[in-house]
Amino acid sequence: MTLTLMLQASNGVPALALGRGGEIVFDSSKIETLVGSRDYRMLLETGLSEIGAALHDITRIACDIGPGGLGVTRTAAAFANGLGFALGLPVQAVPAFVLLGAEVVKNKPVVILRKAARPHVHFGIYEDGRLVDYEHCLQKEALARIATIPDYDLAGNVEIVGHEPPVTNMASMETFLSYLLAQPEAEPDARAWPIVEVLS
Repeated sequence: MTLTLMLQASNGVPALALGRGGEIVFDSSKIETLVGSRDYRMLLETGLSEIGAALHDITRIACDIGPGGLGVTRTAAAFANGLGFALGLPVQAVPAFVLLGAEVVKNKPVVILRKAARPHVHFGIYEDGRLVDYEHCLQKEALARIATIPDYDLAGNVEIVGHEPPVTNMASMETFLSYLLAQPEAEPDARAWPIVEVLS
């Protein structure tokens, strides 16, 4: 059976997973000695070895493109793009805020905040199964917008005074795979380009 390779790094703790069908068969974030490693080649070789698969078994590649930690996101995207080029496969770019929203969503909106260059933040709202808003803006502007939302869950790495801490800053690989399986395949020449801050 074919394999899906997923890279998630914009939260600052890189992780690589392999999915077979609808099941995660390898997840580096669950292996203590591999947590946080930026050696994507080693992570991939370890994963393939553990499940008895080969490089040519990979038929789909997806990469979290942020927003988040710029250096680590760029490194993951570069690896995914290089591997995609070598295998003749497209790379499906997946916004981190879509994954975080899908991970946390219950019966109310998910507000997502990630740190950016001060005094800015990355701000998003996930609702009704989709990311309905995303901005790179001043933190005070984001907080003013959030104050108008009566009830929400929080994700990311920015706390809000008077609200429960963020539920998570990383989606599970199960959520990542479920999201991918519901999406059309990427265009043949697709590549992952990180979401970067707008500097003025």
